[in-house]
Amino acid sequence: MSRKEENYYYKIILSYEISSNVLDSQDPNLIGAREILYSTLRDLIPEDKYEKFSVKLLLHQLRDTYNYIVTYEVFFRSSGMPMKEYVGAEEIKNTAKREIENFFDSIDCEYKQLNIQPLL
Repeated sequence: MSRKEENYYYKIILSYEISSNVLDSQDPNLIGAREILYSTLRDLIPEDKYEKFSVKLLLHQLRDTYNYIVTYEVFFRSSGMPMKEYVGAEEIKNTAKREIENFFDSIDCEYKQLNIQPLL
């Protein structure tokens, strides 16, 4: 008996608070590191396995502290076995987290990961 493949939708959101706007900086060293980060995050979702709907890296400045919130958001669809697809999505999330934090570490930027509470 074969099992019918179903569609599963995933939205990954990672947010960090940082003290300076490293995403718009014109420092030549930052520009190169930032382009590598953008490319890596954009290509994390394999096109042959998932249908990618959106990939965003957003920046917002806080009014009270003037710090910045950097948010990575990706929305995609997969089809297959539920547990296998969940594990694959979790691996994508962990890789994105590692890449973003490696970027901050490489440019000596202090950061704090924020816990986003989704309302469904």
